Amino acid sequence: MKNIALITARGGSKGLPRKNVLELNGKPLIAWSIEAAIASENIDIVYVSTEDTEIADISLEFGAEIIQRPQYLGGDTISSELVIAHAIEYLAMRKVDVLNVCLLQPTSPLRTCKHIDEAFALLKRNNAKCVLSVFEPRHSPVKSYKLNDDGTIVGMFFDSAPYCRRQDLPIALQPNGAIYLFPSSDFLLNSQIPRSGVFPLVMSELESADIDTIRDLNDVEIILKREKL
Repeated sequence: MKNIALITARGGSKGLPRKNVLELNGKPLIAWSIEAAIASENIDIVYVSTEDTEIADISLEFGAEIIQRPQYLGGDTISSELVIAHAIEYLAMRKVDVLNVCLLQPTSPLRTCKHIDEAFALLKRNNAKCVLSVFEPRHSPVKSYKLNDDGTIVGMFFDSAPYCRRQDLPIALQPNGAIYLFPSSDFLLNSQIPRSGVFPLVMSELESADIDTIRDLNDVEIILKREKL
């Protein structure tokens, strides 16, 4: 039974075209996730699921194996869960028994092997159904309002929440998309990432950087150069 890293990387991108292969501090964006997974003490094999030839070639160069994703799974409306299901089926047909899937989005270059190993420790320690990476946003969504049909607004969570001190409110955590770790058996129960028994891996807001625009890419480039990573 294998612990696999699954990096999902389609060729198309509307916000930042070809972002998965754009250079970031001297290497393609996707390489940062591949290298983090390879360096993890818990990952046995790193797979990149893609329908794109260039992404596949770069991924092979940096040490990943390729799951040939059908073109119909390469559209921007396709859910990650369909891609995960395809990957597990693809590997099962090739006699690869998957114990745990560590889903890594290639647009999270500041997620490291340390974060991945911490996620595995959480999974084991809590007998979790899923561990996902999160951060605590500076502006708590618990203080948000919702808009009523009559044009008035009320607290999203409870009426007085927007008027409470932040420290008096529940801690709100926002997913950053960097890591989703779960047993393949729990995924296959409903063909979805488990919704219960979920534990958070808390990362900093800086580490949670997600590349979606050229500004994001430039900002992370500055961070990497500053930290000499």
